[in-house]
Amino acid sequence: MSTVTPTPDTRAAGTPYARGGWDVAARVLTGLAALATVLMPILGIPGNIVIFASVPLAVVLAGRRYGWWTAATYLVVTFVVANVFENLSIATGFPFGHYSYPGTSPRIIDFPIQVAVAYCALGMICWLVASTLLDGADRRLADRSAPGRRVTVVALPALAAALMTMFDLGSDSASSTVQHAWVWTNGGGVYGVPWTNYLGWWFVTYVFYQIFALVLSRGRTASRLPAGGERREPLALAVAVYFMLCAVTMIQFFGDDHRLVSDAAGRIWNTADLYEGLFSFNLFGPVVMVMLAATKLASTPPSPAPR
Repeated sequence: MSTVTPTPDTRAAGTPYARGGWDVAARVLTGLAALATVLMPILGIPGNIVIFASVPLAVVLAGRRYGWWTAATYLVVTFVVANVFENLSIATGFPFGHYSYPGTSPRIIDFPIQVAVAYCALGMICWLVASTLLDGADRRLADRSAPGRRVTVVALPALAAALMTMFDLGSDSASSTVQHAWVWTNGGGVYGVPWTNYLGWWFVTYVFYQIFALVLSRGRTASRLPAGGERREPLALAVAVYFMLCAVTMIQFFGDDHRLVSDAAGRIWNTADLYEGLFSFNLFGPVVMVMLAATKLASTPPSPAPR
């Protein structure tokens, strides 16, 4: 009786997720994001530090999953789209509403560069979570024979944009009304934030996601992923970081000092009510998405690890 020897994985080192140093780097970066999530409320660090802690992880995940050139394309598209619409809204009120960024941080026209970088990192994390929820939809974009491909090329960006908006809905009031990272000129009914902000978030993020989906659908990048289902670990890391990003505001609910704050329109808000509202939304919005994504990952057979 003959013995069948498993065929080694012959993918080039630049193709998605060959085992090695990049795996270690992704795990370390995820650990650092988790550490920031835990230490933030203890040390009184602003919650957005967790977003910036996830930036290098998003770069690694994007580069290893799609290839570095395609990841760079995503970065450029997202950076440009975010800057165009943010500056447009600051000047005209469309699509988010009227607001401004205080301080003198480096910026392109009126939009801080560090916020644009956060857009890119958070965007990739949400894109990977959406891909997980849709059973690896990003892998099917370049497969012209895949069932429902034309629907997927629109549905994946729409869901990823919804995940981005969920994050913002669960955190913007804390960042603006309490921490004054940005200021809404006329305030708003969502604890000092106007509803147009969230519609604008979905629209703008959908635009750069749709462009990226079309890039993947017209090339061979997505089809480079193994046909039997990609390794679950990189997607699991993205899901874990998305949970951490949403958990930041939930943690602040327990450490709130119950004080009164006012928005730029002069309306008074109680931080106890604000954080309770954000906690409730995160619990039954993003956390549910994380649970669904984790269930998808748990039920997906892992592909063989490279030898």
